[in-house]
Amino acid sequence: MSKEVMNKLENQTLALAGILQSAALVDQLASKGICHSECSGASLGSIVNTSSNVVDIFDSKAKLSVGMSTLKAVLSKKTKSMQAITFYALSLINLEKKLMKNPALLDTITAEINTFNKQTFFEITHTNSIARLGELYKSTLGGLNPRIMVKGEQLYLSNDRTANHIRALLLSGIRAASLWKSQGGKTWHLLINKRKILKTIEVIEKSASPSDNLAQS
Repeated sequence: MSKEVMNKLENQTLALAGILQSAALVDQLASKGICHSECSGASLGSIVNTSSNVVDIFDSKAKLSVGMSTLKAVLSKKTKSMQAITFYALSLINLEKKLMKNPALLDTITAEINTFNKQTFFEITHTNSIARLGELYKSTLGGLNPRIMVKGEQLYLSNDRTANHIRALLLSGIRAASLWKSQGGKTWHLLINKRKILKTIEVIEKSASPSDNLAQS
C-alpha cells in the first residue's frame, strides 16, 4: 500500500476517532455526569481550531485515546453498550451533511466561532466557554430535524452545566465529521472497510508512545 493511501487512511481514521470520541464523551456525561477530561478538552478545542489538518487538531494520541478505543470497540464487536455511541456518531455524520446544505446556518456558526476566537477570556474547558459553545449548538444545529436525542440519567441530563457540555461535545462531533468528510470519509466505508480501519488503528497505536506527537508517527 502506498504511503499516500496510508496517510489518507490514517487521516480518515483519526477524524473518525474524533467523531466517536465526541459520541463516547456525550454518553459518559449522560450516564455518569462526568467524562474523560483531557479528551473532552481536545474535542472542545477542535471546534475553535480552524486548521483543515487532522493532525494539527488532534496532535497527540493521548488526546484521542477515548476515540481510538471506542472506534476499535465499535468495529470489532457489536455490544449493547456501544449502541448509543454508534447512534450518536451516525447522527453526527448525518447532521453534518444537513449543515453543509444550509449555507446560512454554516455562516452563522462560523461567524460565532470567529468571534469566540477573538474573545479568548476563558480557556476552552472553562464553564463559561462550554456554556457558550453549548448555546451555539442549541441555537443552530439543535433546531435541525431529526434532533439527536441523548439518553441517560435524568439527574445529569437536567443539570444545566452537564447539558451545555453535552451540546458542546455534539458540536465537536460535527467538526470531526466535517474533517472526516474532507479526508474522503463516507458512511459506506464503515461497512466495507472495517478491517482496513482496524489495521490502520493498529499502525497508529504502534507507531509511537501515547504521548508522542501524531505528526511524528
